[in-house]
Amino acid sequence: MSEKRSKSLTLTVALYSALVIAVGMAIYAVLQYFLIPERTVLSLVLQHGWHVLALGTLIYVTLHGVLHKKVVRPIRDIYLRLYAISKGDLSPISVDSNITEIQEIVEGVNSLLSEIKRSTPVLSSDLCKVAEDLRSLARESGISEETTKEKLMEIAAKIDETVKALSKEAVNKQES
Repeated sequence: MSEKRSKSLTLTVALYSALVIAVGMAIYAVLQYFLIPERTVLSLVLQHGWHVLALGTLIYVTLHGVLHKKVVRPIRDIYLRLYAISKGDLSPISVDSNITEIQEIVEGVNSLLSEIKRSTPVLSSDLCKVAEDLRSLARESGISEETTKEKLMEIAAKIDETVKALSKEAVNKQES
């Protein structure tokens, strides 16, 4: 699998903006060249080259500042919170952004966290019961080999039931 080199969103938008300005200025220069025959190519290049540099710099600085503050920083904050979630911090996330798409991501992550918190006690309770059954089996003395097999089969059946119930619950949530 080949690795693509990633670029900053602000850099990408700024470069495309500068490219569009350069193309626009080139078209305008060609138009001027044909409409005003006394203008030389060099004078048009110099005149429009300065416009491209000035406008490109202005647009780059403006877009970089705005995009960094309004898009890149909130996305980075979401990334850091997702990392914390992967380490077990299930507190809801909040990001200071008025961009609809970013708010939708935050709402989606918070909804996911809510579902995880809601289903965790049920799962924990069931698995705690299974673990207690295993502990009590281990504590019993004088268990014959046949009894051990039967008890282990009962515990395995309980685990299977728990997994089936969780799978069924997940399917029902997806359908609704």
